[in-house]
Amino acid sequence: SQTTNSQKYSIAMEHPPPSPFICPVIRSKDSGFPNYKVINGYVSYMIDSSCSLHGVSSHQGHRLDPLYWCNNKESEDEPSWCGACQCKESSTTYYFCNECSVSYHKECVDSSPLIKSPLHPKHHLQLFAHRGLAMTHYLDCKIISCSYCGSCVGGDRTTLFYYCFICKFSLYPVCARRPSFLNYQKRHEHTLNHFPRKNDLICDVCGVVDSKTLIYVCLQCDFVVHKNCIYLPFVIKIARHDHRLSFTYSHLRVLLSCGVCHQKIEENYGKYYCTKDCNYVVHSKCATRRDVWDGKELEEEPEEEYENLNSFQVIGDGIIQHFSHSHYMKFEKKITGILYYENKRCQACVLPFYGGNVYNCMDSKCDFVLHEACANLPRIKQHIAHPYPFILQVSDTKNCFFCEYCDRFSCGFRYVCCKGDESISIDVRCAAISEPLYHQAHPHPLFLSNELGKHKPCSMCRKNSTRTLNCIECDFCLCFHCATLPYKVKYEHDEHFLTLSYEENASLNWCEVCEKTLDSYKWLYTCNECGVAFHIACLLGKCAFYVKPAQNLSFASHKFNIILINGLTRPICEECKSRCQDKLMIQELYDGIWMLVKEKKTATKIYMFWLFKD
Repeated sequence: SQTTNSQKYSIAMEHPPPSPFICPVIRSKDSGFPNYKVINGYVSYMIDSSCSLHGVSSHQGHRLDPLYWCNNKESEDEPSWCGACQCKESSTTYYFCNECSVSYHKECVDSSPLIKSPLHPKHHLQLFAHRGLAMTHYLDCKIISCSYCGSCVGGDRTTLFYYCFICKFSLYPVCARRPSFLNYQKRHEHTLNHFPRKNDLICDVCGVVDSKTLIYVCLQCDFVVHKNCIYLPFVIKIARHDHRLSFTYSHLRVLLSCGVCHQKIEENYGKYYCTKDCNYVVHSKCATRRDVWDGKELEEEPEEEYENLNSFQVIGDGIIQHFSHSHYMKFEKKITGILYYENKRCQACVLPFYGGNVYNCMDSKCDFVLHEACANLPRIKQHIAHPYPFILQVSDTKNCFFCEYCDRFSCGFRYVCCKGDESISIDVRCAAISEPLYHQAHPHPLFLSNELGKHKPCSMCRKNSTRTLNCIECDFCLCFHCATLPYKVKYEHDEHFLTLSYEENASLNWCEVCEKTLDSYKWLYTCNECGVAFHIACLLGKCAFYVKPAQNLSFASHKFNIILINGLTRPICEECKSRCQDKLMIQELYDGIWMLVKEKKTATKIYMFWLFKD
């Protein structure tokens, strides 16, 4: 029978041998002022010879016992996380502290204050304890990371690490004892030796210069590789392409740009190419980004196909049974005229109907309606901005959600992904974004070509975003919030469509709703026939455009109503101190009484204002 981890710990502690070591946490606590140094803006305490490895008599509560079950092997089935260094590198020997209830690498338990590592032979490395304290006057605090495994030093827990001030070089204790050579025949046939001197050598696997990571070389073959590139996968599936990609050093038949960053592909270095001969190529670094690749090596793995169920079943001529609704729905084709019902919206995207084909519920008492495109939404969708597939989910009419990509509040259908680090939801308009995106307001195609984690200002709203759709021919880019704004909308006092525009705004002076002066450098909704213009927020409303009047909604433990403002008088907005011009307003349940959020002077009011801002 299998033994649980807690049982294994108990077995180790029932028959412990005498341990000559003390708990690393106790060692780090023995270090302190004045033995501290500021490293990258963070306070770290030097562990010197006075912080003894031994002397357990004074720390009987923190007794260390060897874990026999994991000694002398590196097992993927057992946790390799260490409570002293937080490093995921495996060790062959572990110790367990009965007081801390965590295990430690042997290398962390018996780490000497001063060592010389094969990975840094030029200088000694000093042992430090990082306690997560940042110096407030250091504005450029940078995370310390291990040069071998790349894991970050820090967090709430005490962390042990070695550091060289001369070279700004750091290693975890378990990594400091790694040999200076590697053998990985799948990547290279010969032994790879660590190149200790910092140099701007180009990695043959990724084609990038990175002096911050360890470099390994084969002098016999003139082969250079980063430590973190040695174990890159050979067959992968990424979010930006429908087929699997394979790693290759081979020259391309034609010159291509990278399918992720859309920059030039260098011929002489590693890359990933489509196994279906699609002329699709990606840089090694781009293909293995965490927002592009799901982290799975697919070599020798069978192809996985998702069973994409139809969103509806055809019942008869123009009649369907949609999976989201209990009644039959009938197709209605709109060819001429303009269909415009401000208060009747699509259940999926929550946008009004401005014409086009729709599916209407056949029950006369039911107002359920879908755009034709929304009725045909796929049940499973791979999105370009996420490595895992999304599943279409019908929103409960009493529960709303935030779209992770455009930061909008919505009551419509959502795509949900529960794989990876967290569960995220996106609305159907953001889910429809694909590459290349042809936006009516810009002449060139747009691509999701951001560098990972790098902010960029949107050309429309000027707000910084790490996820923008970029033009590779000019500096134009759109965040998901602006890219999903409706290009054509209707205004109740104008018979024509209003379009989202920028270049034609110089001659327009004021907004038709708020009557304030227009900024000709901002995007507006305009009517070319009538020569009028509107601020985006004035026309669509500062309250979220993707919601509709509804009762007894809930979000983040708050209960509220979304009510239509159609009375003779309008309430005064608490935010701008003027009469509210919006079409919708929020009413929240507070101590059993329904109150207008704009009139309630509590922290919840501020929260709700942020919740519904557009």
